[in-house]
Amino acid sequence: MNDDYSPLEPAQEIQALKADLQRSRLAYQMAVEMAQFKAGFLARASHELRSPINSVISLHQLILADLADNPAEERDFIAQSYGAAEKMLGVLDQLIHISKTAHGSEQIQLQPLPLQSILAEVKNLTHLQAENRNLRLAIAMPDPEIYVLADPKWFQQVLMSLIDLPISLMQEGTIRVTTEAILSSQEIRIYIEDDRPLSFWSEPINLLQLLQANTKGDPLEFTPLPSPGLSLLMNQTLMELMGGRLEVLAVPSAESEVTRIQCSIPWVAIED
Repeated sequence: MNDDYSPLEPAQEIQALKADLQRSRLAYQMAVEMAQFKAGFLARASHELRSPINSVISLHQLILADLADNPAEERDFIAQSYGAAEKMLGVLDQLIHISKTAHGSEQIQLQPLPLQSILAEVKNLTHLQAENRNLRLAIAMPDPEIYVLADPKWFQQVLMSLIDLPISLMQEGTIRVTTEAILSSQEIRIYIEDDRPLSFWSEPINLLQLLQANTKGDPLEFTPLPSPGLSLLMNQTLMELMGGRLEVLAVPSAESEVTRIQCSIPWVAIED
């Protein structure tokens, strides 16, 4: 008989297997969400590409048909065509960048991250969607010396998801992202405010209440695909796995039309 045997080992193994299963489910759901994000981006980008392509074709047709009144006007046509081609190249660069964006790994890899760089990347990945829907995306960049402790891929995807969701729901308005450093708790709070409709919140609030009433349950079992409510729950779960929090501070009401979400993440001091 092995003297090192402990009766707790089977229970510990079961708990480890459950934890691995939860991480695998979470990775799968986030991969599906990223696939949906990429599909939506492709649809919006294809619409965005159509305009400069048509401009280039039309301007070239004018030049080839000798419809320019003089060489100066012909040069103006060429300049306009060049500008449209540059815009088209910018959209294509965005498409390539999106195609290379991974959803993250199954294991959480916490490390110090420059918050300004993360938010700049998130803006780069979401601004085209906002522009395509005539929405304003205003991200206030924090001090470049502010670092947070998080997994780079998971944290970026959480922020992307929280910004892309109101973009897909809103018809007009602004999405505002601001940050606040809380010295007392050594955390950074990221606030996301938007003007999404009140009807959106019926499902997410019900799911959040269900999760809070049964903390031992697995929120990823509620539905096979990431609905808006499940997406919010996945983001909340990811923030908790990274030692942070995701809270809904305000939803549209008779007094206000603003949705306000707070992401709290540990603040890391980086010494020179």
